[in-house]
Amino acid sequence: MRHQNKKGRISRSISHRKATLKSMANSLFLYQRIETTAAKAKALRSFAEPLITLAKKDITSIAARRLAFKKLCDKSIVKILFNDLAPLYKDIPGGYTRIMPCGNRKGDGAQVVIMELTKRTISDEDLLGAPGAKKEAAPSEVKKKAKASDTLSGKKKTVKKATEKVSEENKKSKRTHSVARDISVGEKEEHFVEDVKKEKARTEQKKIGKKGIFRYFRRKSI
Repeated sequence: MRHQNKKGRISRSISHRKATLKSMANSLFLYQRIETTAAKAKALRSFAEPLITLAKKDITSIAARRLAFKKLCDKSIVKILFNDLAPLYKDIPGGYTRIMPCGNRKGDGAQVVIMELTKRTISDEDLLGAPGAKKEAAPSEVKKKAKASDTLSGKKKTVKKATEKVSEENKKSKRTHSVARDISVGEKEEHFVEDVKKEKARTEQKKIGKKGIFRYFRRKSI
């Protein structure tokens, strides 16, 4: 007999499976829509939906909050679950999540799905990133923006004046610099001969230094 042979093990050990489901549940309650594989989504459904039923039974229960924190390990997510999401599902007996397939993954061909909550506090435009209606700015905010633009324009003007002064000073300094003296061909040849002589003297000194002690006992020519 195959007792307690449940699905949703997602090829992980017990500790790894608990960690993945906990992180996925936190992101689901926070963003209210996630993209994952079909196997993970089915496993997450059996983990996340009991937490919503626990929260909607008694929103003010401290014991229920502690049980939810035991599985989610995040106080901010527990507050979102009890204060924002649980009141939405008060009159619904079940079916808090929705799984929508959206093709296969390129690497391993796994089925990719979008998992979302059936009732959300975040609008579809915000979830999909669509450009919504722009809110009219308050007059105080408009004044602040105008002041910021004026200060930026003033700073740009001061920077331009400083750069113009520096460029003028550089031009003046270039004009005052004396022109380098032209060297004749004869002087160049003399310098070259002197350099060759110095190099020969250095090479001779190196040869003598390499001989070491035996340079003192060198035989004199008769």
